[in-house]
Amino acid sequence: MKNRLVYSKGYDFSLMGLDKLHPFDAKKFSKAWRLLGEAFTNLEDYCLLPEVVASNKLLNLIHTNEYLESLKESSSIAQVIELGLLRFAPASMLNKHLIDPIRLATQGTLVATEYAVSHKATVMNLGGGYHHAFSDHGEGFCFFADAALAITKIKADGMLRQESRVAMIDLDAHRGNGFESFFKNDASVSIFDMYNFQVYPGMHPGDVDEFPFMVPLKSRTDGKSYLQALKEEFPLYLETVKDADLIFYNAGSDILAGDPLGGLDVSFDSVAERDRYVLGQLKSLNIPTVVLTSGGYTGESHKLVFECAKVVLESS
Repeated sequence: MKNRLVYSKGYDFSLMGLDKLHPFDAKKFSKAWRLLGEAFTNLEDYCLLPEVVASNKLLNLIHTNEYLESLKESSSIAQVIELGLLRFAPASMLNKHLIDPIRLATQGTLVATEYAVSHKATVMNLGGGYHHAFSDHGEGFCFFADAALAITKIKADGMLRQESRVAMIDLDAHRGNGFESFFKNDASVSIFDMYNFQVYPGMHPGDVDEFPFMVPLKSRTDGKSYLQALKEEFPLYLETVKDADLIFYNAGSDILAGDPLGGLDVSFDSVAERDRYVLGQLKSLNIPTVVLTSGGYTGESHKLVFECAKVVLESS
């Protein structure tokens, strides 16, 4: 197999006993890994391990020092994760049990990107996809802009040229407002984003020409309508990026029916079909691809992460 997964048992995080008050399944990464272990023998042979957490020095490539310093305060962390009670927890404990796992998954996206580019492979990070993080603040449970960081780092290191074309396919239920903010004036990065415009952060506010491949959906869009829209719009976008040097696929599972934050009504089978369709289309392009898991706030999310990862490995 040429394709790889990136994962560490350190991806699971803790909300200091308040996990049940937050929609995110803090253990979904290890749950998905457990299912993969049951489906594939010698799974470790296809896994890349992020060995260190993303340091402030690395994160300073895209994040302000003031923002990174603010994460030493419990109130700042509580604001991003949207759980006010955490402001009363010691910041040192929050950094150890919440921020460090997110730093590790952020490093995982960089590991995935470097391997994908150097081996012309598809690599899936079982974490990452923090598309609501901005340079100077975090939002929507997203602290660090992992995909933007990976793009910036590999271009700075010369693995790709500054003018090399990068595509972001964002199919999380929420529009990737943070990722947009890094590249709105960068013609080398293009975005396809199909999202529920009736939930946070809403409709893209800029000129339609800024990001022409935005596909807003209404709440309660079902699987049939979702897949129809995807299969109509996505091929048009692919025509514009078939000579790209790198592709990211943000495979959020929060489009699943019943997700408390996604607001869409897509069945489990239709979410899985979405991933098979997108990955199949991308395989035909033979372009280095990084898959990220992004949002997903139901008890079924880890199963969809597993299904997506299975497609990645089986399509090697």
